[in-house]
Amino acid sequence: MYELYPYFTNDGSVGLFSPQADDIYHSTYGALSEAYEKFIIPAELENYFETHNEIKVLDICYGIGYNSKSFLNFLIEKNILKINFQKNNLHENLYNESIHTNNILEQKSTSTRDSNNIHKTKSIGTIGSDNTKEYYKKDFDNVTSEKDILNSVAIHSNKVFGEKSACKPEKIKIFIKALDIDENLLFLSPFFKQGNSADKKHNKLNFHYEKINKLLSGNFEQKYKLKNEVNLIILNKLIEKMPEILKNQEIINILKSKKYRPFFAHDLRRYFEFLQNQGCKYNPLKGLLSFLHNIYYNHISISYKTHLNSFKMPDFDFEPKIGDARKSLSEDSETYNYIFLDAFTPAKCPALWSLEFFILLFNHLDDNGLILTYSSSAAIRNAMIHAGFFVGKIYNDDLNKFTGTIAVKNKSLIKHELSEYDLGLINSKAGIFYRDENLNSLNEAIIAARENEVKNSDKISSSRFIKDYKGKISGN
Repeated sequence: MYELYPYFTNDGSVGLFSPQADDIYHSTYGALSEAYEKFIIPAELENYFETHNEIKVLDICYGIGYNSKSFLNFLIEKNILKINFQKNNLHENLYNESIHTNNILEQKSTSTRDSNNIHKTKSIGTIGSDNTKEYYKKDFDNVTSEKDILNSVAIHSNKVFGEKSACKPEKIKIFIKALDIDENLLFLSPFFKQGNSADKKHNKLNFHYEKINKLLSGNFEQKYKLKNEVNLIILNKLIEKMPEILKNQEIINILKSKKYRPFFAHDLRRYFEFLQNQGCKYNPLKGLLSFLHNIYYNHISISYKTHLNSFKMPDFDFEPKIGDARKSLSEDSETYNYIFLDAFTPAKCPALWSLEFFILLFNHLDDNGLILTYSSSAAIRNAMIHAGFFVGKIYNDDLNKFTGTIAVKNKSLIKHELSEYDLGLINSKAGIFYRDENLNSLNEAIIAARENEVKNSDKISSSRFIKDYKGKISGN
């Protein structure tokens, strides 16, 4: 079975360890906090939506989705995107229409069930028409008697995009493309929960997490809270775009495993199981309801149609893409307003940090777009510069330090420029960047080629530069 190595970080969000990379996916101080502080806050999204009504985001190395989730979470919190899930009368509208239509059919056919039996449609979860079937799959409050599912997870969407906000145009369009090489991880991304300090007791899975455990000794601090709606939105979009997830036995086994259960949201697991069961359950009224819908669709209320389309969120599109990001982007013709580059450290995964990869990203970035990354490597910044970008730094006000790098085409977007020290490192051996000329080399080959170039370079070593720089500053 596919193996996961999860642990609760210091802000309650779940982080992962990768044995292949011998590295962690997320900072131990908090996976969600890291996403906010290194990607979302520096993006200054509120300012962006003052003048724009459309945004395209490219999330490279999506993993379990914290950057995309934090992005959606931020928009909801700031009322840029307003999701108001609450019980509505959609089901009742359709039920009443079914009663009315059935009375007409009874006059023509003695084989049609009576209205008392039609009343049972309130407990039916799947019907034949694609559109109606989508709605009923989500209306599981009436399908099961477990109302706590509905209370815990928002299923009914009464209004997706809310009234005009002070910080955004009246209606916005959002597009996220999520790239990752691990299909199982992407499928599992909506199920991870945000826990609390007590949940750290579950950090006892079968891998060498001693070094992580030492870093987790800090106090629990939950700066940011991920709304339940966000994971639900992502899950429904995944099912819409990749319905095979419902039959993926690997995912099913993991979600049912007691070993991983503490790390997954209970209600979303139940919702997923519900969708699986409803997809294959035979229903004697299925054919009748399909017939009613297809023949008498024009009689269904305008309210029903409006709310049904709202739940589908036509102004939010999420496109998951599995495979090598280099290949995915080579086949992509879109340009993006924001690119979140969250690959493993360059020393582990240089394929997504090479000069050629940044040239590829340059061609996919809007003229006023931003690339945001946690990396402060001199080699990465040098590759960005050689690819044509203007490069600056990400500053964290709370920590009072620089925590990442920003690359842009429009220099005016940079608030914190590279310092003399940063530029000195770039011009040392530390600034020698990775090369991947055909965008298909193995990580090992890319690393070996750079090591050879560093060895044969006549540039000043980084250690010598740092020593000289410190001497210069101290006046020695």
